[in-house]
Amino acid sequence: MESKLCANCFAGLAASGEACPVCGWDNSKPQLPEALPCFTVVSTRYQVGRVKAINGEGITYAALDLSTRKEVELREFFPFALACRRKDDGTVVPNAGQEQLFEQYLDQFLELQKNISRLREVTVVHSVLDLFEENYTAYAVYEYVPAVSLRRYVENAGGTLSWNTANRLFQPVVSALGLMNSLGISHLGISPDSLRVTGDGMVLITSFSIQAARRMGSALEADLAPGFAALEQYTEKARCGEPSDVYALAATLLYILTGQAPQEAPRRLKDQRLMISKEVLHALPPFVVTAVANALQVRPDKRTASFERFKSELAAAPTLMDEGDQTEAIRRLPPLDISLPQGKGTPPFVWLVGSAVVTFVALIIVASLWLGERGMSFNDLNQLFKESSSSQAAATVPNLVNENYEEVLKKVENGEYSFQVNVTAQEFNDTVAEGCISSQVPFGGEPLPEGGIISVTVSRGSAERALPSYDGVSYEDLQTVLTESGFVPQRADEASEDVEAGYVLRYQDHQAGDTLDYGATVTVVVSSGPASPAS
Repeated sequence: MESKLCANCFAGLAASGEACPVCGWDNSKPQLPEALPCFTVVSTRYQVGRVKAINGEGITYAALDLSTRKEVELREFFPFALACRRKDDGTVVPNAGQEQLFEQYLDQFLELQKNISRLREVTVVHSVLDLFEENYTAYAVYEYVPAVSLRRYVENAGGTLSWNTANRLFQPVVSALGLMNSLGISHLGISPDSLRVTGDGMVLITSFSIQAARRMGSALEADLAPGFAALEQYTEKARCGEPSDVYALAATLLYILTGQAPQEAPRRLKDQRLMISKEVLHALPPFVVTAVANALQVRPDKRTASFERFKSELAAAPTLMDEGDQTEAIRRLPPLDISLPQGKGTPPFVWLVGSAVVTFVALIIVASLWLGERGMSFNDLNQLFKESSSSQAAATVPNLVNENYEEVLKKVENGEYSFQVNVTAQEFNDTVAEGCISSQVPFGGEPLPEGGIISVTVSRGSAERALPSYDGVSYEDLQTVLTESGFVPQRADEASEDVEAGYVLRYQDHQAGDTLDYGATVTVVVSSGPASPAS
């Protein structure tokens, strides 16, 4: 019997196959032949809906969590190049001779999803709720978050966003990608299509895949975003990592500021110029132009290497470059690699004057070599520089590391600090106390216009957590406490004559007070009441 549910939002239908009156989805559309049929149930819990996305790694479905009645997204590992599906039971079967490679990529898929699940507290990362193996493959369950692609968001806004808007959207993303890469998780697919904007105006990092699906030369069909994929992703041998993600995010930033993406990286080897109109350039702070130029260097060894550096360049005025570096910059296409000298005792006034001179030189270089014929003239740049310099009075940033975040906010509110403070990430830290600031951009001692933003990361304390007591506690209540503490609770029922049904008997493998890593699965043994008498 055909289901009278919408395959997209799972709302009830008057008749099967009709257009959904809730979401508008046309339920007469056939499911992709290689996919699981609509309304298949996996893990006895998740009901499969329509195919939402596919790539060389697998298929993403709309799905319904039957236990909570909430919509979710279901990611199935199904590499079309290496396997096929049995129609009778949905099992994924590796092609002859591809069994070992299939298992290798499957292990990578499981490891990637486990790592992402540990980032549940990072609000801009799409949350993994569950992970299981079935049908000789694996499935990751993601939270369903109503959102539109960043591309559509920008198009609806008129084709570009202002720097102020882009900065607000991107600050948490830069911090989150830096954290991910520090944990060995490279996305390699950042683009206006893989970033989504939620209803409350937050950018969400989505569409994770194993590295083999995001570069040329592997056994999987490459899923590269033209204009946003870094050069090293076009070859099998080159190393991909944090600089690759920096390039992609910078290209995305350029797209939302100008309405244009760079050409594909292999084509930019011959001509790195990026066409930015005079009007757009005039509206951008000079240090943003410098940061984007550095991050969009085609060759990885010339490119901004880390999100920490990229974040610093986007958050504050460019740092000083010595005379030799200036001469070298003039000889080549960008980068405008501007770094603070390591010598001590440079007076702030000298630093600021030097920065001003370097910024001016950098903009001239950008105008003549990088922006192309549509860029600004010398006089335009001179005027832009004068406006930028006169409008921003710089002050010295205090060192906030190890300071309690709430205390810092109080100093901001009472006027002791003339800056805004914005939390861009929370991280576990074994050396910085919970609730205290573990890092900041700009760094302490750097200049920043009064009223500017200091982006901070707040420590969540140690990643290890103690298991709470369960005496006299129901499973539902303990489940809530465990989840809030960062654990993944799992229930196992056991008959008991002494403990009321639904109340906790014990932890299966641990004791109350034991310390476990954040994200660890904890099996809770729960009373099912007295055992049924034998018949």
